[in-house]
Amino acid sequence: MADFRTVPFLPTAFHDDATLDLDGQAALAATVAAAGVDGVNVLGLTTGEVTSLRVEEIGDVVAATRRGAAGLPVGVGLGPPGAGTLALARAAAAAGADLLVAPVPAGSDPLAPLGEVAELGLPLWLHHHPAVTGARRSGDELAALATEIGAAVVVVEEAPPGDLLAVLAGGASAGVGGLAALFLPEEVEAGAVGTVAGCAVPERLVEVVARYRAEDAGAAWDAYLELLPWLRLEVGSPGLRVRKEAWRQRGVLSSGRVREGAPLAAASKLAITRRLRQVGADVSAPYPGS
Repeated sequence: MADFRTVPFLPTAFHDDATLDLDGQAALAATVAAAGVDGVNVLGLTTGEVTSLRVEEIGDVVAATRRGAAGLPVGVGLGPPGAGTLALARAAAAAGADLLVAPVPAGSDPLAPLGEVAELGLPLWLHHHPAVTGARRSGDELAALATEIGAAVVVVEEAPPGDLLAVLAGGASAGVGGLAALFLPEEVEAGAVGTVAGCAVPERLVEVVARYRAEDAGAAWDAYLELLPWLRLEVGSPGLRVRKEAWRQRGVLSSGRVREGAPLAAASKLAITRRLRQVGADVSAPYPGS
């Protein structure tokens, strides 16, 4: 467990008018880096709003993240599988991405689109998220695909994650968990070597991981249960809006705006303030009335 890595996916920062907030993006990366993570990822399948970004905006997000990340590695997700994957990968590489996180596509021949990305020469992770991509594959299939294209890591976001991660454990490609850290204990027990779970309280997630690194599973479980009320609120269909509003309430982002979709209502914003306080997070801009 000493090498377990925390490499969370960050949201994409916008102003209230839905234009990119690049200073906010850098500030977000800096804040997460200061929490003690091992790297950061951007433009995740469910957290980066990548489908709402123009290709020319991709490089701006990557560059701003690198500016704030204090020298930590920056990974870049490539969005849902599709015709624009290679163009997005090239834009990310040109902006200084340290690695690419490519979704496992559906269909009988995933090698063709993934092979083109691999040819760019950057380290490559595979992202298995069937709820988003529709690509359901066994652990053996994921391991074989990773070996075929030279991917060192497979991110597994399928519940329960244990069986897939157990197949990957000890193989040529390592398994990493996600799913907003809801299954972090099960991922660790199954042999995951890290997590990409995004979290607006990264310092508490790092605390859980630190206790696992110290081989103190009991203390890690206690810290996880303390964080669980927040993780529950962050997960689900409004999870990205919850996470961005939380970063606004914590004073890191100036806006909780998502580019597409309705804003949160008052009840959710009140709950965010209460749950952040419950897990001991600093809240500099609480929702009025909380």
